[in-house]
Amino acid sequence: MNTQVADPALLVRQARIDLAALHRIAAGLGWSESVVNHMTFMPPGHDDRFLVIKYGTHWAEATASSFLMVDLEGKILEGEGEAEMSALAIHGPIHRLCPQARCILHTHQPNITPLTAIKGARIEMVHQDAALFHGITNYDAAYGDVPTGASVGEALAKELGSAQVLMMASHGPLIASETIPRAFALLYYLDRIVGLQVRAMATGLPLQCLTPAQAAKMAPLIQSIYLGREAELHFNARKRLLDRAGEDYAR
Repeated sequence: MNTQVADPALLVRQARIDLAALHRIAAGLGWSESVVNHMTFMPPGHDDRFLVIKYGTHWAEATASSFLMVDLEGKILEGEGEAEMSALAIHGPIHRLCPQARCILHTHQPNITPLTAIKGARIEMVHQDAALFHGITNYDAAYGDVPTGASVGEALAKELGSAQVLMMASHGPLIASETIPRAFALLYYLDRIVGLQVRAMATGLPLQCLTPAQAAKMAPLIQSIYLGREAELHFNARKRLLDRAGEDYAR
């Protein structure tokens, strides 16, 4: 029986590589905004710290060595530079308070954010893939405050609860999941489903939706597929595309 334990340093190194790849992939998909918004990850074996991009770095520039390691209070443990204040205010408390939030993705991407600008809007079951979000999505009903302190992140953590998706009113989406591939899968399909829904809503015609019973029946199957092995396969395929393009994210 193989009882070999993975080297903690190698696990952190791989976490850095995968997080850098995620930033490059997201930038390529048009999900970045200026040098703000954040995608953070708590490396395996660490429950008291997370990796975050340096303030002023575009997602398309991210490399494995460029991330800061910060504790849950925002103190820099590794790396030089500064972390943008909203990354610490939002991500730190959610990492601390929500066990599923090993990887947190927060964007203002154009396909999703419009839904958070419509009062009372919800992710509708307009397509079979929308069942992925059945039962794992919560909604922040009203904008809270500019994210400059831990109280904002703590309030969002309460709204998120045990869910993996939080739609933040007048703000944007937030994903909180256990691994980088799973978090990417959720944001990828959220982008596609909400984009589809918003375009359908723009016609002014009635939406054709799954019934609640259909969504509840399909959700476990869709989630087991899209957040299971397929999430790993898709993320690895995206990394191969980066490698083929000569991207230097792993340095």
